[in-house]
Amino acid sequence: MDLTSPRATAATSAAKPTIPIPQAERLRPKPKEELPRVCQRPTITIHPGDLGKLDKYRQDRHYLHPSWTDAYRPVRANTEGLNGRAKGHSIDIADPGKRLAHGRVAQTILLALMICTINLDILSAWQNTTGQTATAEPDDTAELPGHVPPPVNPNGLSPPQWAESSAST
Repeated sequence: MDLTSPRATAATSAAKPTIPIPQAERLRPKPKEELPRVCQRPTITIHPGDLGKLDKYRQDRHYLHPSWTDAYRPVRANTEGLNGRAKGHSIDIADPGKRLAHGRVAQTILLALMICTINLDILSAWQNTTGQTATAEPDDTAELPGHVPPPVNPNGLSPPQWAESSAST
């Protein structure tokens, strides 16, 4: 382990906070009734809002429960399918030999162009399969009843969401 690296030293188990348990208590644990309330159950319940800013990472479905599987399997399959296309033999975004430009900006632009090409391939395959075109006329969009579009700034952009919420309070 490199002791000069803060990241390496923080990652070791020795750097984690621990509470030593006396040997007598380890060999003969206290009865369940004498333990603190938090130690009396094998699980805890976290309600929405309990985690503060980390609440966005909370999942409402139990991991690998049938409802979790039904919700996340299609998303996972779609993601893996897109990754397979992106790393396939025709356009391999993982191969640095396909983007020979130097520099992070040039690499990012080339990667964005490769992903655009993948999207065009997907649309072309869909059009060849279904025989339909993926064009929409501006008249096809409908306004929602009671929906008022946000005002537009002089630069042509809508104000940010947080500006609207703070202005209404």
